[in-house]
Amino acid sequence: MNDPVISAVATVACDTRPGVYPVERSGPGGPAKGAKGDIWVTVKVADIGESERTACPGKVAALPPEQPEEHWPAGDSWPQSPWDVRTFRPGEKVTPTGSDADLGYGDTLTSPGFTEEAVMSGAKAVLVATAVVRCDAQPGLFEVRWVGRSEVWARYRVAPIDEVARRDCRDQAAKLAGGQPAGREAWLVGAAAALAAAGAGTYALSRRRRDTSL
Repeated sequence: MNDPVISAVATVACDTRPGVYPVERSGPGGPAKGAKGDIWVTVKVADIGESERTACPGKVAALPPEQPEEHWPAGDSWPQSPWDVRTFRPGEKVTPTGSDADLGYGDTLTSPGFTEEAVMSGAKAVLVATAVVRCDAQPGLFEVRWVGRSEVWARYRVAPIDEVARRDCRDQAAKLAGGQPAGREAWLVGAAAALAAAGAGTYALSRRRRDTSL
């Protein structure tokens, strides 16, 4: 998928003789055993001389590697496929989205470029997770996998940033961590505050009672 054209790349084998050849297509996994796919288009292979045929293997070996990355429209949810590669900046929040037909509520995804694991939640057949790209993530291609599974579920690219932007990213992350403790830390802070308030109230009440008795 390349916004919005689906394409495939193939190389004509060097030993292919001149002629017209059918190109068949079938569903995922290929046609059933013993069956043929549907003829979609035909390709005419031209004749070449022996010198060009001899040089053909070298030309094929020098071809650039196939680029499997797909480029979907920016407005589409991510990922549309394991090769739907979007680009994110360090510190950016991303929202991986999937169908509950393939995933489960509470399933956890992980990536070396995320600050922490993300948990899927949601309803109406759509599950969404929230993840943040690490401030120290270096430019490059990163994989996203589900905890407990080996296959790659998604890929994304981290954009390069300068040191000023990286420092700002760290400062912003530190402010968020200091102002809004998350998970178990938030529970502990809240519990400590509640106990402190309860203790202060008990102390004030007992002191007032002692003052009244005097």
